[in-house]
Amino acid sequence: MEPFARSLDGRRSRPTSRGSGPTGRLAVGALAALALWSLGANCGPPTVVPRPGSGSALFESPQSNPVALSADGTLAFVANTTSGTLSIVDVSQPSAPVQLAQVKVGLDPVGVAVRPKLVPSDPNEDELVFVTNHISDSISVVSRTKRAVVQTIQAFDANGVTTTDEPVGIAFAGPSRAFVTLDEPNQVLVLDLDAAGHATLDATRLAITSQAPRALAVAGNRLYVAAFESGNQTEFGTCGPNDSRGLNLADPNDQGCEFKLTQQFFLMFAQSPNVGGRVLHDADVPDRDLFVFDTNSLALVGTIQGVGTLLYGVAAPPGGNRVYVTDTNARNLLNGLGALGNRAFENRLSIVDCTSGCTSFSAPTQVDLDASAPGATTVPTPYGVAVSGDGNLLVATAAGSDGSAGFPGLFTLDAAGNVLGSVALGAVPQGVALRSDAAGVAQTAYVLNTVDSTLSIVDVSAPGNPLLRATLPVGSDPTPTAVKRGRIAFNSARASTSGTFSCESCHPAGNTDQLLWTINTVAAPGSTDPGNVRPEPRTTMPVRGLRDTLPLHWDGSLGDPIAGTFVPGDTAPDCSLANGEAECFRDLVDASLGGVMCAQPSCPTGSSGLPGGLSATERNDLATFLGAVSYPPSPKRRPTDALSSSALQGVRDFFTNDDGGGLVGLTCADNAAGCHSLPLGVITNSATVGGFDAPSVRGMWDRYMVFSNAIFSSQEALVYTQSLSSETIWNPAVGMTERGSFLATFPAGFQPVYNVPGTRIWDFITEMSVGLPGLTGRQLQIDASNAGATATVNALSQIQTAAAIGKITAVATAATLEELRFVPTSGLWTGASGSTLTGDQLRAVASAANVVVTVTADLPETVQAGGPRQPLLSPLLPDPGPPEIPRPAAAATASFTLAQSYVDSAARVLVDGTLCSGCSFSLPTSGQILLTISPVPAAGPHVVQVLNPNGLASNEMPIVSH
Repeated sequence: MEPFARSLDGRRSRPTSRGSGPTGRLAVGALAALALWSLGANCGPPTVVPRPGSGSALFESPQSNPVALSADGTLAFVANTTSGTLSIVDVSQPSAPVQLAQVKVGLDPVGVAVRPKLVPSDPNEDELVFVTNHISDSISVVSRTKRAVVQTIQAFDANGVTTTDEPVGIAFAGPSRAFVTLDEPNQVLVLDLDAAGHATLDATRLAITSQAPRALAVAGNRLYVAAFESGNQTEFGTCGPNDSRGLNLADPNDQGCEFKLTQQFFLMFAQSPNVGGRVLHDADVPDRDLFVFDTNSLALVGTIQGVGTLLYGVAAPPGGNRVYVTDTNARNLLNGLGALGNRAFENRLSIVDCTSGCTSFSAPTQVDLDASAPGATTVPTPYGVAVSGDGNLLVATAAGSDGSAGFPGLFTLDAAGNVLGSVALGAVPQGVALRSDAAGVAQTAYVLNTVDSTLSIVDVSAPGNPLLRATLPVGSDPTPTAVKRGRIAFNSARASTSGTFSCESCHPAGNTDQLLWTINTVAAPGSTDPGNVRPEPRTTMPVRGLRDTLPLHWDGSLGDPIAGTFVPGDTAPDCSLANGEAECFRDLVDASLGGVMCAQPSCPTGSSGLPGGLSATERNDLATFLGAVSYPPSPKRRPTDALSSSALQGVRDFFTNDDGGGLVGLTCADNAAGCHSLPLGVITNSATVGGFDAPSVRGMWDRYMVFSNAIFSSQEALVYTQSLSSETIWNPAVGMTERGSFLATFPAGFQPVYNVPGTRIWDFITEMSVGLPGLTGRQLQIDASNAGATATVNALSQIQTAAAIGKITAVATAATLEELRFVPTSGLWTGASGSTLTGDQLRAVASAANVVVTVTADLPETVQAGGPRQPLLSPLLPDPGPPEIPRPAAAATASFTLAQSYVDSAARVLVDGTLCSGCSFSLPTSGQILLTISPVPAAGPHVVQVLNPNGLASNEMPIVSH
C-alpha cells in the first residue's frame, strides 16, 4: 500500500476557466516566469485549441459535515458535491456573504474539517482544510491562503486498486491527528500530521464491525463513529435444518424459526420465492450503532446499541461526556400499510451519556423529534447536527425539507432534545456548522441546502426564534434542471401524506436501507396462515442504474412493461415502452405515492388528481430523476480496467457451464432457468424462479440483503451455511457483510445446481464495469519530491493514455498555473489561454517551481446525469441451454454477431480493458453489431467492451477462446 497518495485534485470540472489560483490563468511572478522559461518554444503566441470538457454523473454520494468554519469564524468552507469543488465563503458580514473562490478538489466531495492551528493566536499560520472525496477515494488538503490543493491523501494496493474507498466524514483530535470514515470497507482511517500539516496514513485502521461508517465527532479524548446502516435486529425467520425452535405466530416478538433452510426449502423458494413469512426481531443479530475510541491509544472503548436504524449525524459538546446522534428508526416490524399508519420511520435524536472518564455509557435516550416539535411541525429525516461551545444548544437540519411552507429546514433544540424553534430554508438541508461566542453561547448557524446548492446563514442567538440572515449560491451544480427538481421531490417529505418521510428515507443515497418491509405484497400461495393471506416481506432495492433494467419490482407489480406470470391476474403490461422508459418510471412513482407513501386505507387525492402527494409536474420530474442515478465505480476495479484472473474465472463460472457437473445446460446467467441475463444481469418472468423479476447483480457489493426476502441474510441461515463452507460467511464479531451473504447462497443452493463456487463470481461482481473506468476520479499529486520518480511517470502516462482514447478527461491544477486539460489530438496539456505543456514539462514545472500539481481523472464530457446511455452487448437471442458465448480460436481472427444497444458508430473496441488496435466492428442491422477481433487473445475467458466516444463503456461481453 502506498503510504500517502500523490494525486491531483480529481473531481469533475465544468467551467474550463475555473482554476485554483486567484485568476485561473498563469500568475504573474517568479513561478510563472519559471514556468514560461521551462516551456521554451511552446511559449509563442497562444493558439486556442478545443479542450475536452468534463462530464458529470449523479452518484447521490452521502454528505457528512460538508460545512466547516475557519478558526476566526470569518470564512465558511463548503463541499459542493455535484460540482467537485470547495467553496470558500466570506461570512464576516452574516447578511452579505461573498463566495471568494471555488477550489477544484476530488470527485464528489462530501465532508470538510479545518485542521486546528498549532498556535491558535498566530495570524500568520496557514489554515489547512481537509476535504473527503467520496468517488475519488481521496482527501484533498486545501490551503486557506493559497486557495489551492497542496496535498492529496490516498492509498492503493499492488494492483492500483484503492484502499481508501469512499471516504465520508472527517474530524480532528488536535492538530496532529485526524480520523476519516471509509464507507465501503467499514473502517476509520487514521491520519498523522507533522507540524507543517503534511499528513501520512497511520498503520492502524479502526475496524467498524457494522455497516457504512459515515458521521463522526471528537470530544475530549474520545472519537465517536456512527454506523449508518446499523439495522435493528430484524430479519426473515429462516434457520438451519437442525434448529429445534418453532415460531409462535401469535407473538409478534417471538424470534423463533419459521422456515428450515434445507436444500428442499431452497428448491421450493426457487420455484416460488414468495413463500410467505414475516419480519422478526432476533436478539442474536449484532446491533452495533455507535463506536467509541480513545483518540490517543486508538483502543475501542465501547460500543453502543439501540440507537436507530439509519444514523445521520453525530455531535458532542467539548466536555466529551455526552454525544448526540440524529437518526431514523424503521417501523418495519409492523406488517402492512395500515399498521404503519403512514409513518414508516420515527425521526429521532438519540442522547448517550458517559461516566468514569467516558469508559462506560448509558443506554440511549430517544427523543421523538416529531412529537417534540411544536404544533404540527415534523422533523423529517434529521440529518446534520451541531452543538454550541457551552453544550446548551443544538442545531439540526431536516433533510426531508424542500423549503415549502410548513417544512422548516433548521431546528434549534435544548440539551435535552426539546425543539425550541425552527426556520424554513432551501431544498434538502443536510450539513450544518455552528459558531459560538467566546463564552460558548451559540450565535450563527451555517446550513448547506444540498440540492439547492445554497448556503443559508441563520442567527440562532435567540433560540426560540432563529432568523434567516442570507442565502448564497455555492458551487456550480451541472445536474440537469429536471433531474435536480426530481431529486428534490425524491428527498421531500411532502411525498408522504404524513409529512414524516420521503422516498430517500427508504433509499438513502439512492441505495438500500438494508431492511425488510411487508408492504404491498401479494398473498403467499400455500400459506399456513388462516385465510391464506400471509404476504412476504421484501427487501428495499437501490434506485441506482435503473435504466434498461425494467421491470422495477420483484414481482413485476410496478413499472412492468411485460405481462407477468407471478402476480395473480397480471395479464397485461403496467406501462408501455412506446416512449422509452418514462411511462414505466412514472408508473412506479404513482404506485409508490399512492401506496406506502400515503395514509391507508383511504389514500387522499392530491393536486395531481391521483392518490398521494406531489403534483403531476413533480411526479414527472421524479420519474426523470429515477433514470439518472448512477452506480459509483466498482470498488475493486483496477485502473487498467483489466479483470483479475479470479474475476475472469468468475465470468466463466457465471456465464458458461464449462466446468461440468451440476445440471447440464444451466448457468447463473442468461438461460431459461437463470436469473441474471446479459447485458445488465436482470431477467423478466424467470421460467424457474416463480415468474419473479430478478434485479441487477451490479452493486451487490453494497447490499447484504440477498433475495427478495433476504432468506440467506438471517443470522441463523448464515450460521448454518458457515458450517457448510470453508469461506468466511459469518463471524459474529464482524456481523453482516455483503460478501458473506452472497457466499451463503452457494453451499445450500447454487453450488449443487451449478457446480461453481461463489468466490470467483464475487470477485467479478466487485470488479465489473458499470460503464465507468477504474481510473474514474483518480488523482495524482506531482511535486518536487516525486516529479522524477518512475511511479509518477507511469501514473501520469496511464492517465494520459486513458484520456487519449476518451475513457476520462484529464485535468491538471496548481496554485500558480491556469487549469490545464489533456488534449488527445495534440497530446499536450492545454490551458484556456492556449498555453501548452507536454507531460514531461508538467512534471518539470512541478519540480522546478516547487509547486503541487494535482492531476484528476474527470468523467469524459458526454457522461451526464440522465444523458447518453451505457452501450450494451449481449448474445443475439435467449437460449434454453448454455448462453451462446463466442468461443473463437486463440491467435486467429474471429468475427461474431451480437445484440447491441446505444453503440456509437465511432466507438472503440476494448479487450480485457485495453484498446484493441486490430479489432473493428460494424452495425449491420438495427440492434446488432458485427465484431471482429484480431488477434484473438490466449486460450481462456476474456471480456470485450465497446467505448463510446468520450463517454461510457459497455458491459463486459464474455468470450472464451480455445
